Amino acid sequence: MHTYVTNILITLRLMMRDRMVLFFGYVFPLIFFFLFAQMASAGQSGGVAKQVVASVLIFGVLGNGFFGAGMRAVSDRESNILRRFKVAPTTAAPLLAGWLVVGWLNFVPSAVFLVLIGRFGYQMPWPERPFTLFLFGSLAVLAFRAMGLIIASVVNSMQESQILIQLFYLPMLFLSGATVPITSMPPWLQSFAQFIPSAHLHSGINAILVQGETLQSAGKQVVALLLTLCIGFFLSVKLFRWEKEQKVKGTAKLWVLAVLAPFLALGAYDFHAKEGLTNAKRLERTLRRGRTLLFRDVRLFVGDGRVIERGGLLVKEGKIEKIFEGATPEPKSVNADGIEGSGKTLLPGFIDAGVYLSFPKDAAIDRRLAAYLYCGVTTVRSFMDNPIELQLTQRRLATGELLGSRVVTGGHRPPAPRSAEYVRKLLEGSLAQQAAPKGFIDAALPILAKLPPSLDPVPYDLVETGSGLNLLIHGPALHRELRRMVEHGRSPADALRAATGEAADRLQLPVGYLRPGFAADLVLVDGNPLQDITVTERISLVVLQGERVARGSLFEEYDEK
Repeated sequence: MHTYVTNILITLRLMMRDRMVLFFGYVFPLIFFFLFAQMASAGQSGGVAKQVVASVLIFGVLGNGFFGAGMRAVSDRESNILRRFKVAPTTAAPLLAGWLVVGWLNFVPSAVFLVLIGRFGYQMPWPERPFTLFLFGSLAVLAFRAMGLIIASVVNSMQESQILIQLFYLPMLFLSGATVPITSMPPWLQSFAQFIPSAHLHSGINAILVQGETLQSAGKQVVALLLTLCIGFFLSVKLFRWEKEQKVKGTAKLWVLAVLAPFLALGAYDFHAKEGLTNAKRLERTLRRGRTLLFRDVRLFVGDGRVIERGGLLVKEGKIEKIFEGATPEPKSVNADGIEGSGKTLLPGFIDAGVYLSFPKDAAIDRRLAAYLYCGVTTVRSFMDNPIELQLTQRRLATGELLGSRVVTGGHRPPAPRSAEYVRKLLEGSLAQQAAPKGFIDAALPILAKLPPSLDPVPYDLVETGSGLNLLIHGPALHRELRRMVEHGRSPADALRAATGEAADRLQLPVGYLRPGFAADLVLVDGNPLQDITVTERISLVVLQGERVARGSLFEEYDEK
């Protein structure tokens, strides 16, 4: 034990004199931190600030492992420093253990410093599980230093080490998800990234730091890191060389594959199960929903009949934070993305209180929920659908794996079907043509033309479209129902209230109103629907739980198949 402690102390003194180690351990991560924080507007969201900290921690782990251990070990051998250790005398194991421990000692203050900057410089919440984060980060830096030591063991010169280290470092830097989101990569590159060790490091750190999960949730990554550490240390001891004159064969570089084996196995599992990509989607959704948004100079339909002709609304961490009447502050003063609403109306997300998601049987529920969201319907109540399938869908919606309208169940009065003429007119509308699956309208219109005429039911107090029955397309029917309510004598304000606050009260959900603390489910339309109810179809923006929905890309995943 005395030998190990002595080697640690000596290595620590040498490290403190090495400017390269200090640069990659402290200065380099800080440069990336401030760059990423500025680009991501980290001050707008605690989740985004956490994600920036997580990304820079990954840079620190990579730099510490490949440059702090790998290149440093080769440099010491090339400059004959290791020869002096041999004379001491000592063996390879205490020396390599000292390098691992000193690298960890170098990493911990840097990591703590980054967390403190995030907390006090960008209002990042304290990590929910600091000890778990500490354990995972410690294991990560030790495992990646073991990778660096393996590289040092199989190269014969500083030039070789620089080439091999860059071949590892750069792909791990750019394909980890820390610099470029994995979900934005081409599909083939997403699949390849699942075999990159740093991608699993990124997944584990974000699960613990950003999403507040336990160490058990990163169990596969923990096992892979432990195996990498053990394999890397064992092989480094076996392949260790004291002097630069000692050369290894070129085939020795294949030992690098051994230290990568745990992550290659984990990548094969994720490639089959798609867990890595699913987790990446969840993380991205969490970050998007944590953004701070400020609607300015907009008309507000509150949901209870009250209208603010000119005001603003602040969204923070997925919920409505504050309502402004009259003048609205500048976005910079509240660290928010500003959304100008002059001439527009902001309403609570619409609620369709009666749909049949499982009908017709030839399409997936996922796309139908995307269609509702495209049309500004952020909540639907489902009738006569498979409860097991709905529970799975609700779970995927809650975790962020799936983007679509919120689904609730219940109720005993199924909506009545609409007439063929009603459906035909709906399908001819622009919103239906935008939201319909490919080929649906062309196939449906000839069928509807052959059906006999019938009367439509009188509109209910709530908006229950019965979408899914008799070729009634999912999504845009709610807007047709609003128009029918007005045609039957209700005011536009009453119709809008039926599709927002009244429906939310009936379903007992904390949505349907523009009130502080309520979910930020919002629809921004061009014009004033209180004067012309058809304005609800002129949708400018949809927000779901604080996330600005990219309506134009909602159907890409489904319609490309």
